[in-house]
Amino acid sequence: MKKWTAMAVVTTMVFTLASMSSSAAPLGASGKDKAIDKKEKQGAVLSKLSSDAKVTWNEKKGVPNFVAGKLSNKKVKSANDAVAVLTETKDLFDLGSATDELSLTVQSTDDLGTSMYKFQQTYKGVPVFGNQLILHTDKAQNVSSINGYYDPEVKVKGINTKAKLTGTEAVEAAKASLGLQGVEQFDIQKASLAIYPTAGDYALTYVVTLSTLASVEPVYKDVFVDARTGEIVDTLNKMEHAAAVGSGKGVLGDTKSINTDSYSGGYYLQDVSKPMNATGGKVITYSANNGTSLPGTLLTDADNNWNDPAAVDAHVYSGMVYDYFYNKHGRNSFDGAGASIKATVHYSSNYNNAFWNGTQMVYGDGDGSTFIAFSGSLDVVGHEIAHAVTERTADLVYSYQSGALNESWSDVFGNLIENKADNNWLVGEDVYTPGTPGDALRSMSNPPAYGDPGHMDQYVNTSSDNGGVHTNSGIPNKAFYNFVTTPGITRDNAGKVWYRALAQYLTANSQFIDAKNATIQSATDLFGAGSAEVTAVTNAWNNVGVGGAPTPGDAYEPNDTQASAYGPITSGTTYNGTINTSSDNDFFKFTTGASGAISLSLTSLPADYDLYLYDANGTQLARSWNGGTSAESISYTASAAGTFYVKVIGYNGASSSTAYAMKATYPAAATGTWVYEAKAFDTPHPYTNNYNNGTAHTYTKAGATKVAVHFSRFETESGYDFVSIKDKAGNVINKYSGTQAAFWAIVDGDTITSNLVTDYSVTAFGYTIDQVGYFVPSATVEGANTSFEMPIIGK
Repeated sequence: MKKWTAMAVVTTMVFTLASMSSSAAPLGASGKDKAIDKKEKQGAVLSKLSSDAKVTWNEKKGVPNFVAGKLSNKKVKSANDAVAVLTETKDLFDLGSATDELSLTVQSTDDLGTSMYKFQQTYKGVPVFGNQLILHTDKAQNVSSINGYYDPEVKVKGINTKAKLTGTEAVEAAKASLGLQGVEQFDIQKASLAIYPTAGDYALTYVVTLSTLASVEPVYKDVFVDARTGEIVDTLNKMEHAAAVGSGKGVLGDTKSINTDSYSGGYYLQDVSKPMNATGGKVITYSANNGTSLPGTLLTDADNNWNDPAAVDAHVYSGMVYDYFYNKHGRNSFDGAGASIKATVHYSSNYNNAFWNGTQMVYGDGDGSTFIAFSGSLDVVGHEIAHAVTERTADLVYSYQSGALNESWSDVFGNLIENKADNNWLVGEDVYTPGTPGDALRSMSNPPAYGDPGHMDQYVNTSSDNGGVHTNSGIPNKAFYNFVTTPGITRDNAGKVWYRALAQYLTANSQFIDAKNATIQSATDLFGAGSAEVTAVTNAWNNVGVGGAPTPGDAYEPNDTQASAYGPITSGTTYNGTINTSSDNDFFKFTTGASGAISLSLTSLPADYDLYLYDANGTQLARSWNGGTSAESISYTASAAGTFYVKVIGYNGASSSTAYAMKATYPAAATGTWVYEAKAFDTPHPYTNNYNNGTAHTYTKAGATKVAVHFSRFETESGYDFVSIKDKAGNVINKYSGTQAAFWAIVDGDTITSNLVTDYSVTAFGYTIDQVGYFVPSATVEGANTSFEMPIIGK
């Protein structure tokens, strides 16, 4: 099950809703001025989502950055269909025109059968730097999520998009700002227009990317040049150093087999055995000969017995990194298209670093005291090539939280590729301070041991190191460690989740909360919503303080989803809960004994909270969303007895440690007795594709007012093969999918049917029903089995 979450509070909201009562308001009713009431517009879209939809918010802009659930009834088979859905939901994002403001950059379908459409935000045809929206569909072409960053303020600023400078002039200004006027050799030299946020405003800029090793220090930077004035707006350092990883031969003394390429009279240090060679790609290793010219000299040897340890390790480890991404994730080289992987060793003299410069890997020899040759470490090599993979996928901006994610994802893949039998979760231990055993640059299992934070309450606010990209990487590193070391989670499955999050969900400006959402959604895609992987990755992020951690003393947690709703609650009793984080929401449930009036109240509000009522199917029946801290109330008349759910949520991420007061008043449940009988219903094990057992598994008990069936085992393909629970009239009361623990399903009346319907691919065990139960409105039933109480029904 999924949940609504919220990311943060928008404190600049000035419209007043406090005087407007929404008690018993019919769905869709308004009377508010929709032209100025963004909340009403967003609510109209949100009200169409199912109760288990998940929404997180962008604090600064007051729009979502992640929405998952049933978002549209439209099938998405093309980019035009994706634009149609974004147009349909545009009020949620405060989007003006999807056709005018979004430009498709990536369209792909993966091996799960899901499709991705990535759109770049533009303004008058100019890209808005770092802002993308990604729309995903499941294999049935239904929209499953929209995530990313869209800035609604850009379109109202009236930015002048006519440049006064040429791209060439911008490049020269950027070179001058970096002291590179006399440099002639550049590996990358390009300029493109982009809207870039400045202090409280936006500027039309040229993004000038420069990469060169022909200067005193290597340079790989984005320089933002004002396209009208020529002023330097900002500079981002894209040089992604390893500065902390390790393992290998040659350098450490082990002997390796090396893939080389022979020629008449000798051998080249290039590997042509990889699948990328079908399109000309190779693993190629050069030497800079302690200079700074790149790529340097292609290494050769007369007898194929190589005596350059740094080169041997760089070459072999580059091949191992290629093999990991190709075999584990189906990625053909760092660009996904079979590009050559180039590495240069012996860069400069006593150079204490390794880096990706936008086109290749470069390794220093170290000074022999602080570091030995960086290429001697497999996780260093994996770390660097992972930066290249990141650049070709999410392209995480190398500053602050997005930069820390960039570093962390490289640490993660470096560790997964290295895969030491005695994994100590250290980064750089094999090449760092050779005279000091057991130390390292970072620890993924215990970041504070090396001065890095392992929890959000230790987050380091700094402008150095591009906003602490290496330091704060400790937080997502610890989250991955928490995830991969959870009992039952394999390294391969953990790697699949992290890779999918990078390739499918993260965008340039992604923050830690976005990484949490991305990994949870990836685990859901791969293993199902109720899987151990989803639970483990959610807990992993919660335990480092990234969203979702319950406030100590909240007796009703965890109750963030309809599936985990607290209850049944008692009619007329006040429940004091807390919306303690921007990603928290609270569900409660109760069962009425008859038709009649249901009244809900939400008072003592510390922030802008909203109130919702749902039926057992997750259909929204009523809502109340007054502004500010005004009380919320709902009055609803139920036509029949049933189970209902209450949801309390902070609007736009509102939260507080102060408790609210929620009370539900409803018709009391009927008194009587549950009676249980042994009964066997089984689907085929496993069931077949395109299976439908219709009404074959139907149980009837004359005179009963409720009937139930007990599933002792339940396993179906999550999200595609469903079991519907129907009443006597054939109405679907509940729907289940995936792997469930043993549970009861119940309907009103004297007849219940369990109907399994499967799709065209993938099968599973199915289900076994071993007991049935019926409820009769009397104190006892002579001779009947009433030895245990009917548990709370449903998933």
